[in-house]
Amino acid sequence: MADFQITTPDGTTYTIRNAANEQAARDALAEMMAAMLQNEPPRERTRAAAQGLTLGAADELEAGLRTMYNDTPYQGTLDEIRGSLKGYQEAYPLEALGYEVGGAVLPAAGAMLLAPFTGGTSTAAVMPTLGRLAGVSALQGGISAFNTGEGGFKARALRVPLGVAGGAVGGVAAGGAMRVAGAAINKLTDAARRLIGNRGSTIVENEIQRIVRQTGKDADQIAADILDGRILAENETIKAIVRGYRAGSGEASTVIMQGMTARPAMTRAEAMRVMRSNLSDESAPSALQAQRRDQAALSAREKVAYSQFDDIPASVQVTQELGEALIRVPTAAKELEIQLRAETGQNPFYRILDDNSVEFTRQPTIGEAEKVRRAIGNRATSLFNDKMGGAGQAVQDVQTSLRGSLDYAMPELGAVRATAASARAQNDAFTAGSKALSGDVYDKLFEFGKLTDPAVIDAYRAGFMSALERTAATGSRNSLIRNLTKADAKEGMLLEAVLPPDAVDEVLNRLKVASASQEATGYVMGGSPTADMGVEASRRGMGVSASDAMGALSLDPSALTNVASKIVSRFTRDLNDAERARVARILVSDDPELVRRAIVDESGMAALQQRVQQLMAGLTRGARGAGSNVGASYGGDTSQEIGQGLLAQ
Repeated sequence: MADFQITTPDGTTYTIRNAANEQAARDALAEMMAAMLQNEPPRERTRAAAQGLTLGAADELEAGLRTMYNDTPYQGTLDEIRGSLKGYQEAYPLEALGYEVGGAVLPAAGAMLLAPFTGGTSTAAVMPTLGRLAGVSALQGGISAFNTGEGGFKARALRVPLGVAGGAVGGVAAGGAMRVAGAAINKLTDAARRLIGNRGSTIVENEIQRIVRQTGKDADQIAADILDGRILAENETIKAIVRGYRAGSGEASTVIMQGMTARPAMTRAEAMRVMRSNLSDESAPSALQAQRRDQAALSAREKVAYSQFDDIPASVQVTQELGEALIRVPTAAKELEIQLRAETGQNPFYRILDDNSVEFTRQPTIGEAEKVRRAIGNRATSLFNDKMGGAGQAVQDVQTSLRGSLDYAMPELGAVRATAASARAQNDAFTAGSKALSGDVYDKLFEFGKLTDPAVIDAYRAGFMSALERTAATGSRNSLIRNLTKADAKEGMLLEAVLPPDAVDEVLNRLKVASASQEATGYVMGGSPTADMGVEASRRGMGVSASDAMGALSLDPSALTNVASKIVSRFTRDLNDAERARVARILVSDDPELVRRAIVDESGMAALQQRVQQLMAGLTRGARGAGSNVGASYGGDTSQEIGQGLLAQ
């Protein structure tokens, strides 16, 4: 009898002791392997993966489905499935864990596979933050721990606390590691894109992309700015670059000058147009002309309305009140005398006698009595304006008494008088609005805030627009546009208060465009080039941004690498005159699609970088799911043991 070592085809070596010969040893090994196979539990790979995919709920789902189609008790079927899974996990722990983790990763993997066909929408190319990783992992861990428990709700709930904690820790650990790896890979692909990708574009596009990077905006934001009326050359952060192009020679300088010289007047006119459309009548040449036209129309209608009372004789009571009023307010009698003589060329219908009495030369009409009433009202207003309140009130009382007699005798007169009063109120409001830019701004705001009649409010707005137009026609136009955009300036405060609320954003946006245009043009077109423009000129065509240059000066390794890689590219030469002119045209272009095409890097390296970002974001989510699944399993078991121990005490 002897010991023999037998090696199987899979490379495993077995020692068979006390065998008669080698063949006997081989026969003994074969019998032993057959017995092992008979006792080997089934490999439940699919069920393990399904458990990971459903956060531990697959066993109960399967039992429920089988119970629906087979006449078997649910609990017995569930016990059978769980027993088979448990045997598989005990016999092949690493393999079972691998399939369960793989199931948890499936959703993220599916999204990555679909990304090329969905334009990337199934997998966002954005790395999840650690906070989001922890939150989602904790939630997944709690659900998984609950689902993988056995027994009633209470027993399952015991697994949740540490299942949540384990899921969070596992998800953050696995997802965070993948997130760090993804960031590193993204930096590598970005460096490759910057070094190689620009070779797929023209030098002009490379220069535009370098300039736009300094604005901090992407292609869509730049296009949106152009749709709002801005141009790239008016961006505050790159105006030194634009000034350098203007200060140079050749066609580029001419393009910048022609593109920007007319911009302030054009954008200011557009801002004024938008303001007038919200404050006055846009169809008229000016707000003042619109008001005069409207006021003339109102006066004509008022005259026609009052003319219906010219041939109606006044009643005895009205005639008596009229005579008393002419005696008590002689200045009103004088005003009416001047008016009637101007209108008819004749003497008035009354005489003031030496004994201070009134003699009517004929029967007065309702229309004539109303003219006397209005003259008395004008006198009362004049006295109030002259700070003679007592005298003003006494005269006003005479006017009130006469109006009462007129309204009693001719009720229709009240409606006509109300229409005329509204017209005068609108005229007064226009006058007040036209003076809004002078005096104390808070008084003006209070004055406008008291208005309630919509027609009167519109008249004030029109008057305010007239004041703006009057100022815009002077040398103060630039400061006016600038101050209208400032919330703490008098002009800005009044504008925001007077504008209809739904027009504020649109008007301010147009004003900001106009203000930025005049500021940029003043800077670009003024003075001579300075040293910083010479430095800027030396960077053209290289793709070297201001941040790269500053970083290189501070010996930052990353910045040094960026600068070096761009210097060795074929774009290190300066742009020629034709290329500079093309860049200048894009800087002053108001075509959003033209500018967007120049900005967007559509090279193969850019597409590769986006695909890598999508892939790494998906892998991070997959790793988070796998880590959360493992952490939830261990945390749930531990939590259940602790909970049961506490309940048993």
